[in-house]
Amino acid sequence: MKPQRIVLSRRAGFDLQATSLALNGLPAQSVARPGPWGNPFTIADVMAEMGVDKAAAQAEAVARYGRWVRGQLATGAAPLALEDIRATLAGKNLACWCRAGTPCHADALIDLANS
Repeated sequence: MKPQRIVLSRRAGFDLQATSLALNGLPAQSVARPGPWGNPFTIADVMAEMGVDKAAAQAEAVARYGRWVRGQLATGAAPLALEDIRATLAGKNLACWCRAGTPCHADALIDLANS
């Protein structure tokens, strides 16, 4: 089974692992902030910097994350090591707060972890 992105929920009774197993039988890992897998490029920061709407800012924040994690964008923080991404996230569904159908850094991590 190919790992998928799961949308996290604050709904009472939400169980990430049960949701993940029901989806495709794979375990899940949250990649939301705060944490080592979270996207350091926030929608609010991109909106303020570029003067764009939320949807455009989200797409740009995700694009920046993709470039950063591949070592193509320099920031103050070192990007995650590809070996660590693969060792920790390969074969897992990844969960974030981004709504379904919108750009999310979890998709980049799924691609990197399982390539």
